[in-house]
Amino acid sequence: MPNLKVSPTSLVFRYKGQQIDPIKVGKDLGVSTVLSGRITQRGDNLTISAELVDVRYNKLLWGEQYDRKTSELLATQREIAREIVDTLKLKVSVQERELAKHYTESNEAYQLYLKGRFHYNKRSEEGLQKSLEYFQQAIEKDPTFALAYSGLADTYDLLGAADAGGTVSPNEALPKAKAAALKAIEIDASLAEPHVSLAHVKYYYDRDWPGAEREFKRAIELNPNYPQAHHWYAIYLAWAGRTNEGLAEIKRAQELDPLSLPINMTVGWLLCDANRTDEGIDQLRKTVEMDPAFIVAHHRLAFCYERKGMYSDAIAEFEKMS
Repeated sequence: MPNLKVSPTSLVFRYKGQQIDPIKVGKDLGVSTVLSGRITQRGDNLTISAELVDVRYNKLLWGEQYDRKTSELLATQREIAREIVDTLKLKVSVQERELAKHYTESNEAYQLYLKGRFHYNKRSEEGLQKSLEYFQQAIEKDPTFALAYSGLADTYDLLGAADAGGTVSPNEALPKAKAAALKAIEIDASLAEPHVSLAHVKYYYDRDWPGAEREFKRAIELNPNYPQAHHWYAIYLAWAGRTNEGLAEIKRAQELDPLSLPINMTVGWLLCDANRTDEGIDQLRKTVEMDPAFIVAHHRLAFCYERKGMYSDAIAEFEKMS
């Protein structure tokens, strides 16, 4: 639905387990409606409560409570989505209904996948190792779960990239990333995610630059609102010396996921790469303020300081990484 914007999971996960004010959340995310929910589990029984609030007018649009078995969680999720579509009177074409994805019928696999993405988005060594475990467990629960293979590929992509904080040899990590991405595409070639995973391997490891760009463009064609597609394509463009194109792509990624640490960090990095050093330093400082524990941002900030001749500041940033 081209006129519907949904904030990505990585953006809303920060509110998990918190008492939220829908009005504030809506303002933070730049959305007009907020869906909040709570799940209470007793043994195999679930009580799911959900509310949809129009934050512009502080008006409850819809609310419901469901009593279900844990095995019915994914079906209930789809039921809630249908009811929201009806409530908002969204016009969904026949084609869009046909494209509605049932990524897996295994609730356990889906929950493991979400946990994997949560730890993957931390971009730390510990987080990446945990994400590997969760994605592998998701695949064990459902060997046909394409998104889990794509998550596995993304994790190996980062583990094999030293400039992204990876600590595994590219010769070990990147072939595994490629195999997982190809498996995901074999299962479902219409998903954007594995095309992005494969694109990274193609230019970073295989040095197949034209092949990588084809994969990036295919991913964006399949899902123009996938932030990581624009993010990683921006890095590819910068490496290819097409800095202005890269800046346009990373700005689009930032629009889609404005609170993403990796995306905000890359905005600063590419500004520095475009010789807009002061702007890049300002952006990287803001990223560090968002999360002082985000090591890669300190790394990029140190290099920007070095480029500007601010050597004592660069040393201070490098020391924060140790």
